Amino acid sequence: MSRVWVRVLALLIGGLLLGCEATSPPSSSPLVATNGRTYVFPADLRGKVVVVSFIYTHCPDICRMTIGQMLEVWQRVGADTNIVFATVTLDPARDTLETLRQYAEVWQIPSHRWLLLTGTIADVERVHEMFGVIARKSYTERLPSGEEVYFIDHTDAVFLLDQQGIIRDRREGSSLDATAYANLVKRYAHSP
Repeated sequence: MSRVWVRVLALLIGGLLLGCEATSPPSSSPLVATNGRTYVFPADLRGKVVVVSFIYTHCPDICRMTIGQMLEVWQRVGADTNIVFATVTLDPARDTLETLRQYAEVWQIPSHRWLLLTGTIADVERVHEMFGVIARKSYTERLPSGEEVYFIDHTDAVFLLDQQGIIRDRREGSSLDATAYANLVKRYAHSP
C-alpha cells in the first residue's frame, strides 16, 4: 500500500475515533427515498435532527450490525418528531428502490421519518464524498449467468446532523452504545 493511502486511511480512522464537528452543512445531492419522493439530501431535512447511516443490502456483516444499532436508537427516540433517520446506500447499482423496500420490510424499519435513500451512481457517490465515506468494490466474481457478485469495502460511520444540517457527531455505527447515542440525539433535537 502506498504511503499516501496509508496517510489517508490513518486520517479517516482518526476522524472516526475522535468524532468530528463541522462548521457548515455538507453540500447536497438529489436522492430518492423508498416512498418515491426525491430529496435534495441532506438540505431538504434541515429543521430536523438527522441520524445518517450508510449500508448496502448485500453486506454480510458491518451493515447488519449498524442497522441493528440504528434500530435500537430508533426505539429510544423514534417517537420524537424532531428527529429523522436517513440511511444511504453504498451500492446504488444493486440497491434499487424495490430492493431497499424489501430490506426495510425484512428489518422492520419504520417507514415514517426513516428514509432509505438511493439514486444514480454519480449522485450517491457525491453524497459519500460529502460525508467522507469510502465505498469500493472488493472481491468480484462473474457467475456463468453473467451476474456480477461482489462485496464492498466501506467506511463504518453514522453521522448526527443538527437542525441547521451541520455534522455534530461521527462515529462507528456497528459498535456504538445505543443508549448513549440516543441521549446525544435527543439533546440535539431539543437544544435551542
